Amino acid sequence: MASLPNLPDGVIIDILSRLPPESLLRFKCVRKSWYALFNDPKFKAKHFSTSLQHKHILLKRLVTKHSGNKENIFSLFKLPLSIHPSLSLSDIDLPFHEDFRFFEIRGHSHGLLCLTDLRKDIFLCNPSTREFHKLPPSILLLTEPPVEPDDYDSSTNAVGFGYDSKSRDFKVVRVVDFVEGPGYFYPPRVEVYDLSKDRWREIESPVCGHVFWAPCFEMFHEGTYYWWAMTGNTEGNTEIIQTFDMSEEVFGRIPVPESFEGTGDRYRSLGVLDGCIVLFHYPSRGDERSFDMWEMAKDEWGGVSWSKVLTIGPVCGIEKPLLFVSCEELLMEGNGGQVIVYNIKSGEVKEVPIKGDPAKFQGTAFVKSLVSVKGGNNINYEF
Repeated sequence: MASLPNLPDGVIIDILSRLPPESLLRFKCVRKSWYALFNDPKFKAKHFSTSLQHKHILLKRLVTKHSGNKENIFSLFKLPLSIHPSLSLSDIDLPFHEDFRFFEIRGHSHGLLCLTDLRKDIFLCNPSTREFHKLPPSILLLTEPPVEPDDYDSSTNAVGFGYDSKSRDFKVVRVVDFVEGPGYFYPPRVEVYDLSKDRWREIESPVCGHVFWAPCFEMFHEGTYYWWAMTGNTEGNTEIIQTFDMSEEVFGRIPVPESFEGTGDRYRSLGVLDGCIVLFHYPSRGDERSFDMWEMAKDEWGGVSWSKVLTIGPVCGIEKPLLFVSCEELLMEGNGGQVIVYNIKSGEVKEVPIKGDPAKFQGTAFVKSLVSVKGGNNINYEF
């Protein structure tokens, strides 16, 4: 058998592109040529393309340590259980230097996560390489809090992260609200961060609605970021799905199913099944719940329609759906802080040995990558 140094360069590159990022990081010190290779955008793109065949599930869970302190932990494992019946869970030791207890995932793409507490700080993180990057300060948020009750103030309403396939760059969008006194609201303003330039810039695209929190709703999918939002008029408020196109940098609105109107205290969660966006509608509380699932379809003119495709339950002990891990298996959070796999065809329920504080789980399909979160290098990634 030929030794590795005697193999053609193309074969060596192909072998290295199939290794996990953790191994490649250790190999950086082996040769200067390998160090340069692993930092080459073309190799990173090739490595990511190969990694697509080995998808993982990434869970963010809040856990209470023996000391009583709470800590966000990121864990990786493989599903579906039909293929990986013995769950292999690995916690990622991330070098947190700040209090991340209240940080949430605001988008995932190409192995990168966006984390923020919706105050002022936003971080990009690559869990595979353990890289963190704190984004520069906002150019819109006011730097000082108001001194008097009637003073002018600002706050972050929404944050979204994703990849722009046209500019071959990663972007973060932030919507900033402005208010004066007890209730005079000014139109929101929008800024966009480009990773390759490592700076913010303001854009003029009008916002469609005011983003509200909903469990496991926000996501980035195929070039677009999605939020649950409300839009007001003289006749009252209407709920919508607000979107942001990362390439065109414009906001859009998608109507929700008509039957949602006037349904009161109910939650909405968004997901992806077989490439299609699905919307869950379910009670916000109760030991026994039913989860209605609607599938979104778009026509050739961009019009959107919804069709109800499934009702899960009534089932006991389920807090919320997290994400589909296969065409049959839905990962859900139990109301006791456990993780459940629900088979939508058989109705079978399995509990997997993962625990966390109740109502604090987030999950996303995850692909390991070498993509750097260090901004300002003017490098474009062609995936």
